[in-house]
Amino acid sequence: MGETGLTRAEFAYRELRQRIIDMRLPPGAPLDEESLMAALELGRTPLREAVKRLETDRLLVVYPRRGTFVAEVNIRDLGEISDARRTLEAFAARRAAERASEEDRARLRSCLEAVEHAPDGTNQTSMDLDEQIHRTVYATMRNSYVEATLIQYFALSQRMWNFVLAGLAPISGNVQEHVALLRAIIDGDADKAARLAEEHVTHFEQLVQHSL
Repeated sequence: MGETGLTRAEFAYRELRQRIIDMRLPPGAPLDEESLMAALELGRTPLREAVKRLETDRLLVVYPRRGTFVAEVNIRDLGEISDARRTLEAFAARRAAERASEEDRARLRSCLEAVEHAPDGTNQTSMDLDEQIHRTVYATMRNSYVEATLIQYFALSQRMWNFVLAGLAPISGNVQEHVALLRAIIDGDADKAARLAEEHVTHFEQLVQHSL
């Protein structure tokens, strides 16, 4: 079951979160706990623990006497999510530029090479690369509290992106914005890194808005 070393509750949380993000559990859908318990080979307790965490993450909504539902995707949320991400992503990029070790820079250079040599692929491929880069920057920042919050907001953004993905033109250009950002972090240019991270979130917001 799942990844080695994970508790059953953590496995349930990660699996349900991914299914919500990639639309296998679509917005507004009721959560069928019995089916999920059978499919994931889980008991009720770890599933309920995962549900509580996902409710806190705003990916599930629990209604008394009605049940648990996947949260709707609401365009009104896009602005608030983007405002939060602009502040936090800029902070993360700034701290990453200030704190990156040689080992960190090696990982960032690997991300840079992946972007620079990425073939024209699907939007899903671009999204996967985008996530890899963000996660690397978050880890380089070395602030576990901000990192956890950023991961939560990034998940909300990913779900919104998947919600409109069919109507999007190729997004490889959006991912290519990371080239300048990664170089700024590697070079230790904190001001530039923060500015580019903020701009990247704004461009994402505009891309989603224009697709709705």
